[in-house]
Amino acid sequence: MTIKKRAKKAASSWAFWFFVEMGHDQIIKGLRECLASMHPEDIPRMVKKGEFPPLEDLDFSAVGDNIEQLEQVPLFSPNDDGDPPGLVEYLKEARPDLVKAIQKMGMQGAEYLVQLRLHLLDLIKHPEKPLAESTEYETKVEEGMVQATCDQCGKSFPVPKAEADSIKECPFCHA
Repeated sequence: MTIKKRAKKAASSWAFWFFVEMGHDQIIKGLRECLASMHPEDIPRMVKKGEFPPLEDLDFSAVGDNIEQLEQVPLFSPNDDGDPPGLVEYLKEARPDLVKAIQKMGMQGAEYLVQLRLHLLDLIKHPEKPLAESTEYETKVEEGMVQATCDQCGKSFPVPKAEADSIKECPFCHA
């Protein structure tokens, strides 16, 4: 990579994080409003079923062109030395009760947070995709693939035909 490209990439990254820092209060306000209807009692069911919060009111248009920088937003901030906050820090600031309920779920909660981050990135990358579709894998079955459906949660996902009989866990509910 040339120096010019590196400088451009660094400047773009700096501008993105500056924008995020300047919009911090708006981001927290938007998250708070979006998550207002949720209750900590909802979390265990949502985690077990792989359901995500209602995110249809969040506007990602201001950051949608910054996918490369968004993919660098960590789940957790690595430290308190001025590093950019992670997704969990934003959620914790907006709704600490919900984050606490997720943390009480242990490893299942941690896996849920990873999936939530991926879900948010998917929504930003594909804003045209209806929300209901964005919480599941693509349902197109390509050659050599079959559609598997979980008996527990009812969600479907494509798997290689040769591996269909060996599927032991649902990627959504982990049953």
